[in-house]
Amino acid sequence: MIANIKYPAKIEYLENILRFVRSCARDEGFSKGRISNIELALEEALANICRHAYTAGTCGDMEIQCRTDDNNRLIIDIIDTGKPFNILYVSEPDLTDDISERDLGGLGVLLIRRMVDDIHYCRRDDKNILTFVLTDRGGVNMVRS
Repeated sequence: MIANIKYPAKIEYLENILRFVRSCARDEGFSKGRISNIELALEEALANICRHAYTAGTCGDMEIQCRTDDNNRLIIDIIDTGKPFNILYVSEPDLTDDISERDLGGLGVLLIRRMVDDIHYCRRDDKNILTFVLTDRGGVNMVRS
């Protein structure tokens, strides 16, 4: 299975993209709970692109490619032409500090890392490519199936 979709990097298109990925995951036999986890991670990544990837007054696109590999894993590539941003370089927040003393941000990245089995990033041809690798067994069960 290989499928892709492309929309402007605007918040109002998130639901269309989530619906597309939900359908791909369902077609591959993923459980409802696991699909919900995938949606949480994807929504966080896409919202970050919409809010931070492009300078004020400009808007690029977000392209999502879903495919499966020989190990029956779902591979989701999130592609944008915004500013380079390697999610793998973001430090995990220190959750032991009192909430009033913590730095802002980082929780979305932590959520993404916990929801997917593996994550990769590369910058190629002036594009950010963030890849989620997923099985129906991985991630934290935030939603029960």
